[in-house]
Parts: sequence; structure tokens; C-alpha cells
Amino acid sequence: MKKILLTSTLIISMFLSFAAEKDYVKKMEQNLKELNSAKSAADYLSLAESFEMIADEKPGEWLPLYYVSFAYANYVFTEGAKLDLDMILDKADAYLKKAREISPKNSEIEVLQGWIYQGRIQVDPMGRGMTYSQKAAESFGKAKNLNPENPRIYFLLGLNVRYTPEQFGGGKKAACPYFHEAEGKYKSIKPETSISPNWGKEYNRKQAIDCK
Repeated sequence: MKKILLTSTLIISMFLSFAAEKDYVKKMEQNLKELNSAKSAADYLSLAESFEMIADEKPGEWLPLYYVSFAYANYVFTEGAKLDLDMILDKADAYLKKAREISPKNSEIEVLQGWIYQGRIQVDPMGRGMTYSQKAAESFGKAKNLNPENPRIYFLLGLNVRYTPEQFGGGKKAACPYFHEAEGKYKSIKPETSISPNWGKEYNRKQAIDCK
């Protein structure tokens, strides 16, 4: 009888665990669908809150925390962003730090860190451009060491170079090789799961076409 009860308990436990995981993935997929169609600053703030709720439900998962950070980073680059940008980027940094604690040595996390640094430049391009461009490049370098096949590295490196003044080695011509390399990487790599990071392809494609 004890063996039967133990077996039944294990089966129920496995079923509940499976159901919880399925629910988690479903929620993430729905949020990602909305993230892909988001356009306004308000959209990104709302999505940050939605991903934060999932992160609270799944404290051992790095992806919800990553997407909270990603949504805040998107806010900074969106027209109509009226909140204090440094405050928003501080939030992005804080959530990314939590994600890194769960998943250290993660190429996607280092790529997003570089993009957050690029967001810092938005606040004061003249005063911060050189410092945070260098910081971003260092983060992309870390990401490349962890996974050189990650296309987002080359995409964001391209943006970093494109918006660096030509007298400092930047500009469109210098950036184009990065966009072309990213384009090839996007074609050859597939996301590990339905909720893995998979952004940047379309915008990079536009940049690559502009180069041609």
C-alpha cells in the first residue's frame, strides 16, 4: 500500500510539474508575441511588468528577468519615452544582474549589457559617447568569447560603429561588414527554444540592405 501511495504521489507531482512548466512557456510565448509587435513606450513598460510577474512566479529562471531588462532597454530607444532614461536603464541593469546570477557566462546576457550601455549614450551623446561605446564594445567582446555564432553581437557592434563619428573609425562604411556578418549568422543559427532570445534579425536586414 505504501509503495502504491508513493508511486501515485510521484506521478501527481510529475504531472503538476509538467503542467506548471507548460503554463510558464505559454505565458512567455504570449508575452513575446506582444513584444514582437510592441511599438510605443507604454507598450514596453507594460511588457516589463508582465515579464516581472512571470519572474516572480519562476525565480529560478533567467529568461523572464532577461526580458524585463530587454523591455526596459527597448523603452529607452522608443519615441515618446518621457521617463528618466537613466532610471529606466538602472532598472534594466538590476534585472540583468539577477539574470546573470542565475545564468553566468551567458552570451545573450552580455549582448544585452552592451545594448544597455548604448542606451546610456542616448541620455548625453556628446558627453557619454566615447565612454559607453567602449563599454558596449567590451560587453560584445565578452559575448563573442562565450558564443561567436550569436548574430546579435555583430548586429549591435554594427550599430555601435555606425553611430560613432567617422573621425573615430565609425560611420556607415565601417559598420557594413558587421551587418553582413550578422545577416549570415541569423540565417545559420536557430533559437534553442520557442522562448529563447531571437531578436534583431529584421532591423539588421534593413541595415544590410542599406549598405548595398
